[in-house]
Amino acid sequence: MTESFRKLSISVPPDVAETLESQGKGKASAYVTGAVRAQRAWEDFRDEQARRGVILTEEGMAAARARRYAVQAEWTPERIGALRQQVREHMESELSGGDQQAPAA
Repeated sequence: MTESFRKLSISVPPDVAETLESQGKGKASAYVTGAVRAQRAWEDFRDEQARRGVILTEEGMAAARARRYAVQAEWTPERIGALRQQVREHMESELSGGDQQAPAA
């Protein structure tokens, strides 16, 4: 399926223009398209959550981020690496047909 395109002329602040210009010749459209689609996906997600009765507020999202950062701060790079290695070994075992328990966190 071939996608059709429409040419638009838009006005943006200098910092946005600089970012778009830095993308290289012919790549600003792809950059804008990606940004718009990401924003649309976020809006669709928020709408779906609202339909389910979950209202995402800035305060709630900030609190969730703070909790996530607190948990991440407790995990040392060594602990993360060890867990990744356990997951890798488990996946390799699964792929080779082994019967191994899931890694413990």
